[in-house]
Amino acid sequence: MSNHSPTASNMLEFCQALIRTPSPTGDEAALAELIMSEMRTLGYDDVRHDSLGNVIGTLRGTDPSLPSIMFTAHMDQVFPGDLSRWDYDPYGGEMADGWIHGRGASDTKGAIATQVHLPTILAGRDLRHGDIHVVQVVVEEVAGLGSRLLLDHLTTDYTVNGEGTNNELRHGNRGRSLVKARFHGESVHASIARRDQIAHYRAAEFLLALAELPMKEGVMGCSSATPTRGSTDLPDENVTPQAFELSIDWRSIPGETHDEILERLRAIMPEGDEVWIPPFELSTYTGETHTLSQAQPPYWIDPNDPFVATVRQALEDHWGRPVPLDTWGFTTDCGLFSERGLPIIGFSPCEAQYAHTPIDRVSVDKMVEAWEAYPALIAAISTLPRRT
Repeated sequence: MSNHSPTASNMLEFCQALIRTPSPTGDEAALAELIMSEMRTLGYDDVRHDSLGNVIGTLRGTDPSLPSIMFTAHMDQVFPGDLSRWDYDPYGGEMADGWIHGRGASDTKGAIATQVHLPTILAGRDLRHGDIHVVQVVVEEVAGLGSRLLLDHLTTDYTVNGEGTNNELRHGNRGRSLVKARFHGESVHASIARRDQIAHYRAAEFLLALAELPMKEGVMGCSSATPTRGSTDLPDENVTPQAFELSIDWRSIPGETHDEILERLRAIMPEGDEVWIPPFELSTYTGETHTLSQAQPPYWIDPNDPFVATVRQALEDHWGRPVPLDTWGFTTDCGLFSERGLPIIGFSPCEAQYAHTPIDRVSVDKMVEAWEAYPALIAAISTLPRRT
């Protein structure tokens, strides 16, 4: 870290500390405390967490007439899995060969470190801006619970999401609905079962129809419906089940609703069988439990929208190079913002290709590059009209 300024080195060391603090979904308490402690040290005007455990740090604006801005990422991470596949300790936060390695580095602790250290890069600059909220949410990996409920009490004029973009910009992603289908049969001995008693054949009829079901097309390409897990509740292999259940991962495009998805699937279901998006319960580290749907909306903001164009131009002017604009191939919390009419865009030094893998890592140079670009980005957003 000797090639970087002391403030940049502090930001990078904080990223290492984040990785060394495991934060599986629903167990982010230690990481939340670490982030809030760092925010207090850095001089945030207000540091708190809400009832779910989302961490919120506020830098009061220098001009209340200017738009408010939120920088957000998520604290929870997936488990490392088979440790033998890792070249580095997943919780070691080691810096080597220009990278910081470990679970969550690119999903999204590299972004968290740059966002939390906003005060150090803004210090000493004559920069007019509205209120800035740095928000690190819980339980993103499972249906975005943290962001869902955050937006009930905190919204801003513009938001920057820290999912991996490789210091490019993202303006869309498909949504996701986890659909369940149940096919009915009869419980009889396998040696005498008739075809009409076997639930699997009803499921097969549905799967053949699903394979031919036309997918909706639009600005994000086309939606997709992929059958994943099938199961019964029978322990024996010589008995036909009373029901066979199938999971379907449906990736939706803008303009495609959850009700429309279910309607299309019901149209190809055998008579008497069922399809639905099941509710489920999630608990946070603060002890709150909520029931929600396993469905997340798609996200899209027009590339010509003034917010997108302004941010892109600011980064290109700052770096003196083109900044690619693309969409994510996975689902993010951004759909929860856009569903409420809140403009949001993705910008982060993290890289999606490393997320959830045993080579999870984030580039040191890209972290510094993103962090140093924040003043230009904030100045540009501050020229836009307020929305709230």
